[in-house]
Amino acid sequence: MPSLLYALPTEVLTRVLSFLPRIDLESCKLVNCDVRNIINNSALLRYIIAADLAGVEDNPHSNLSISEKYTTLVQRELSWRRFQPDFVQSINVDYPMSGIYDFTNGVYFAAASNRPRLHYLELPTVSSQTPIMWSHIQVDTHCHTIIDMAIAIYESDLITIITSSPDPSLDAMFRLELNFRSFRTGNIHPLASQPTILIELTSRPNPSASVEIVGDFVALAMTHYDDENEPDDQVSVWNWKTGALLIRVNASFGTHPSVMFLTEDILLVPNTVEEVFEFWRISSSLEDRVSLINIIALPTLIYGMLIFGIGCRGEPTPPGLRSSLNFDRPFRTSSQQAIIIFHMYIHSFLVPDSRFNLTLVVHRHSLVDLINKHPPLLSSEGHIQQPVPWESWGPSLARWFVSNETSTRWITRSAGQRFASISSTAARHPCPITIYDFNPHNVAKMKSYLEHNPNPNMFYVDGEEELEDEGGIFKDPVRSALPYCGTRSEGTHEYNAVLMDEERLLGIKTGSFYEALSIDVMHFG
Repeated sequence: MPSLLYALPTEVLTRVLSFLPRIDLESCKLVNCDVRNIINNSALLRYIIAADLAGVEDNPHSNLSISEKYTTLVQRELSWRRFQPDFVQSINVDYPMSGIYDFTNGVYFAAASNRPRLHYLELPTVSSQTPIMWSHIQVDTHCHTIIDMAIAIYESDLITIITSSPDPSLDAMFRLELNFRSFRTGNIHPLASQPTILIELTSRPNPSASVEIVGDFVALAMTHYDDENEPDDQVSVWNWKTGALLIRVNASFGTHPSVMFLTEDILLVPNTVEEVFEFWRISSSLEDRVSLINIIALPTLIYGMLIFGIGCRGEPTPPGLRSSLNFDRPFRTSSQQAIIIFHMYIHSFLVPDSRFNLTLVVHRHSLVDLINKHPPLLSSEGHIQQPVPWESWGPSLARWFVSNETSTRWITRSAGQRFASISSTAARHPCPITIYDFNPHNVAKMKSYLEHNPNPNMFYVDGEEELEDEGGIFKDPVRSALPYCGTRSEGTHEYNAVLMDEERLLGIKTGSFYEALSIDVMHFG
C-alpha cells in the first residue's frame, strides 16, 4: 500500500493532503522523510499550516499566489511579534470631530461634532507620500446628531447610523432612528426596504448605545446614563433588510449597557445587576424570536460594589448565516478564534468617587463551546434556575487585568487574538505601547524564543494568576489562567488611545471631549 501511495504524482499527493486539518498534516510529517519533504516543500501545505496557526481564513478570490500569501502571513506575524511596523504615516484631522467613532476593516470613522456628517479614512496598506484624504457621508439635511454606528463593510457594504433629531411636530420630543447606508456610495442601502427605522420617540435625546450587525440582524442596547430619572434600558433586534422588529426587551436602568453577537444567531448580553453574561438565541420565526439559552456568572462582588458599565468587543464579528465576505486581503482573521474583551467599570455606593476598571479576555470559541457543552439547570417550568458558576468556567478560559491606569474608553483595541494597550496618562507621560497576544501557538513560540534570547520588551504568562484586588472588589480571590504573551514598543508614545485592526495600530491624540486631533498609522501587514 505505501508503494502504491508513493506512485502517485507529488501534485496529487499534495492535493489530497491539502484536505487534512493542520493537526493531521503535522502528524503526517512523522510518517517518514518522504511525506515530511512533500509537506515542507509544498507552498500550499505550508500556507495551510501557517494560516491555521495564525488563526486566519484564506481568501480564495485573492489575486496573490499561494507563495505570496504565505510570505505575507509569515512577515505579518513576525512584525507583530517584534513590534516592527513596516511604515508609519501621520494623518491630519481637518474637521471638528465628536467622540463618536469606529475602526474596522482598514477604515476609521468619526462623526462630525457640528453637523450630521460621518467622516472616514480608508487607511493605506503600503507606504506613500500621498496625503490620505478624508471622505464623508451626509446623514441628512435635518438637525440630526449621530449617537453611534455599526459597520459591516465586507459582509454587506453596510453602515448603520443611530441618529437623534427633534421631532418636527412635537415639542421637546426627539426621534431616535436607525439609518442604513451603503459604504461605497454613501446613499441609502439598496437592500434596506426601510432606509430609516424609528427606534423610539423620546424626551431623552442622548442615550448611550451599543450596536452590532451580523448578517440580516442589527442589535442595539441603549442606556440613558445622563437621565436622573433612570429610565429602563432597552435591547432591540431588527432585520435590517425587511425592517421587522424581532425583539424588544426592557430592563431596569443600567442592566444591559452593551450587546454583541457571539455567533450569527446568539447574542451575548451582559447583565450588570445580576453580575452575569446572558446568551440569547435569535430567530426570525414569528412564534419564538428570542430564547434565553444559558447564563454564566462573573466573580461575586462584595457588598457595596456595583458594575456601573460593561463594554465588549470581539473583532471580527461572525459572518451571517447566508453571507459571503467580499474583501481583497489574501486572508482574514477568523471570528471564532478571536478574543472578546470586556471592559468593566465598577464603583462603590458606600465610598463616594470610588471607581475601578477591569478587563476580562476570553476566546469567542471558548464561550460557544461552554454554552453548548454545559446546558443550564432548568426548573420544571423550563426556566434557568442558576447560572454556570464562575469557578466552573472562568479560571481556565479567561484572563483578568487591572486596567485602572489603562486607556479603556476606546473599545476598538482588539483584532483577532491580539489587543493593544497604552497608559491613560501617556499623553502627559510618554510610555510604550503593549501588544497582548492570546494565540496559544504564539505563546509557545514566545516562550521558546525567550528561553534562548532574553528581551526586556517581550514576555509571556502561561500559568494561573490571582487578580490584584487592591480595592477589595470581589468576595473571594479571583484567579485566571488563559495564556498570553506580549511585546512592548521600544520607543515611547504620547497617545491618548491606541486602536487596532488586523493590519495596523492607530495612535490617537484627543481633545477634552475625546475627539481625535491627530492620528498616526502604524502598519504591520
